[in-house]
Amino acid sequence: MFAATAAASEPMMPAETARTAEETIEVIIVSANQQQQNWLNSAASVSISTLPEAGLLIDSGQLLQGIPGLQVDSRANFAQDTRLSVRGFGSRSAFGIRGLYLQQDGIPLSAPDGQGQLSSVVLDKIGQIEVLRGPLAVLYGNGAGGVISLKSREQLPSSVGTRVAFSDIHQQYQINLNQQTEHDSWQLAAKHFETDGFRPHSAARKQQVQFGWQRLLNPDLILKMRVDFADDPRLQDPLSLSVSQWQTDPEQTAAPATLFDTTKTTRQQQLSLSLQQQGEKPWQVALWQGQREVTQRLAFTGEAISSAGGDIALDRNFHGINAQKTWHLSSQFNHLIGGAWVESDDARRGFVNQFGQRGDLRRNEQNVAENRDLYWRFNYQPSAAWNIDGGLRYTELHYQIEDFFIQPGNPDDSGRKTYYQHAAAIGLNYQFADAWAWFVSTGIGFEAPTLAELAYKPVGTGLNLELQASENRQWESGIKYRAANTTASVSVFSIRSKDELLVASSNNGRTSYRNAGNTAREGVELSVQQALSLHLKHQFSFTWLDARFVSAELQDKRLPGVAKTEAYWQLTYQPWLSLPLFVDWASKYRSQIAIDDRNSAFAPESISFDATLYAQQQLNRWQLRYWLQLQNVTDRQNIGAVVVNQTNGRAFEPAPGRQLSVGLSMDYLW
Repeated sequence: MFAATAAASEPMMPAETARTAEETIEVIIVSANQQQQNWLNSAASVSISTLPEAGLLIDSGQLLQGIPGLQVDSRANFAQDTRLSVRGFGSRSAFGIRGLYLQQDGIPLSAPDGQGQLSSVVLDKIGQIEVLRGPLAVLYGNGAGGVISLKSREQLPSSVGTRVAFSDIHQQYQINLNQQTEHDSWQLAAKHFETDGFRPHSAARKQQVQFGWQRLLNPDLILKMRVDFADDPRLQDPLSLSVSQWQTDPEQTAAPATLFDTTKTTRQQQLSLSLQQQGEKPWQVALWQGQREVTQRLAFTGEAISSAGGDIALDRNFHGINAQKTWHLSSQFNHLIGGAWVESDDARRGFVNQFGQRGDLRRNEQNVAENRDLYWRFNYQPSAAWNIDGGLRYTELHYQIEDFFIQPGNPDDSGRKTYYQHAAAIGLNYQFADAWAWFVSTGIGFEAPTLAELAYKPVGTGLNLELQASENRQWESGIKYRAANTTASVSVFSIRSKDELLVASSNNGRTSYRNAGNTAREGVELSVQQALSLHLKHQFSFTWLDARFVSAELQDKRLPGVAKTEAYWQLTYQPWLSLPLFVDWASKYRSQIAIDDRNSAFAPESISFDATLYAQQQLNRWQLRYWLQLQNVTDRQNIGAVVVNQTNGRAFEPAPGRQLSVGLSMDYLW
């Protein structure tokens, strides 16, 4: 499990946490060796994010603002997940999240093949997030170019509450129940969200329910259970726009969206259990099982006999187990040994899209992905100043595709492939003064193709079994600083990848991939969080990332989908310390982004400003919170994301203009 466990937060937490600017804030993380560790003593590049204090929380990207090295591309399209990339890993994703390892409370949100999504997560129930970047992230296995670890809110006071939020196009309602006893606690949350969308044919409706329970079996043994249910009965897709369409009217919808009624529905349920022993000999066992159903109409008929269809149906069953145990061999050295087995079984069908009506069958497959891992991690602290983290991981990833739709003109596409991979990393941290530390780390990681990436050859039919896993070698070094009212870090890094997986072509939902040879990424990341006074705090992050091809075919071309420069600055002002009233101002900048491998065009730079006013009030047993938010204050026309290597010319996914929203939450505590 990689998650923040502790104690406190960084200095940007609001004043109602009862901390003052003069206090030393202790930040505890669970580092790559999975041991609790002080942030200043860790060799990992870790950023901690907390739930926003206000705002209409509808997008996972809202939880991840201001983290250096993490690029958040919001499509403003609920049929397509927000795209996340860390130091360029994940930027190729046409949908969902790839190249990053996702988990919640130690339970994977990523499938065995590396695909993942956060759309099923009840975002309001997340209490804290850790984002791990750099070489030590590779110890999480396949596709771990970075790790995003969500931690649910737990041990909440007994209460019942409701939350409502509105904008001119969005409506959201939520109820919460929490019960706390001496040995047990449980939480129940139900949420409904509906929107008309800011573009025609972009309406959405989502419902989510989450139940969590934990019991203290003895002073050191904890049993946890979580049940998640998400139902998205309507997610319309307005499609991306061409450059000329965006310049003419960024709020228009591409004509094929209405012609083919491009719409997606999803349903997911999951049961997760974990048993954790704390104390001198900690161990943990986690199990999970779930099902995910997806139907989606794409912007073409898919009527050719060799097509996979334009109306897609997926039924996925997934399950897994992860077990680990820690040994303290001495007061200076401890290590952890663990193993994981994860499997997903997909029934995939495709039909002709007869302009919004389901037609003849064009695809019928059973896809199985199985991941078996063994891992070892260690921590060695020869003195109070020195700390060494490292580990190894061995992975076997097995794919099996069985094709049941064999017709003249559509040959048997069955096949199987197994990837045998390993990852290794080591990091050194030296705290050379009370408030200062230097760290350096290096690692070797890998990313195997996903089932979706194996599905199509760039030319011809059948599985793309020639795809190899990409391999990367990383190093980074940096300085950390933490004083009474300031937390800051700066790091430099270099990444060399071979057989990089990139888009070969993308046309109306049919995307094929290729190994692109070698790439190079160098960058600098800066993060500062500081209490300037008792009334004023700020957070600043800056990323410079030079990501380029170094193979002869595309030498010196920039990696598509990756911004060279990003900056984020947030001010939080509390006018009166005796009154819990706060004003936030957030500024975001992202430089231009190449839309394809050959850099034939670039999405322009993006600049936006958000202003938020929020307050809280205690009336006997009632706790009230009010907020008002204005997003994109200047109403600037920005590009939210690009569709990489889109051969139909529609590469731009526009971001919304100015939006005003308001919300109220009421909790009754007993």
